[in-house]
Amino acid sequence: MICCKECLELLHDYIEGELSAEVHASFEDHFEDCPPCIVFLNTYKAAIHMSQTTLKSNDIPDIVKERLKKFIDKNKAE
Repeated sequence: MICCKECLELLHDYIEGELSAEVHASFEDHFEDCPPCIVFLNTYKAAIHMSQTTLKSNDIPDIVKERLKKFIDKNKAE
């Protein structure tokens, strides 16, 4: 089973369905025994949903959308 730190490091891959079946199963086992990680997962998913919804809004100026996308892309690789 994975630990909380590994869970955080691989969370994006878990959400995107990019983990092997074995690692995915380890995540599921970890979530059964770790309520704080479940809370973090749900918060992370909510933040993704809010960001996607906001970026699709026409109320945000294009320059802000472009800068935000560049910032996210730059920091996603780190």
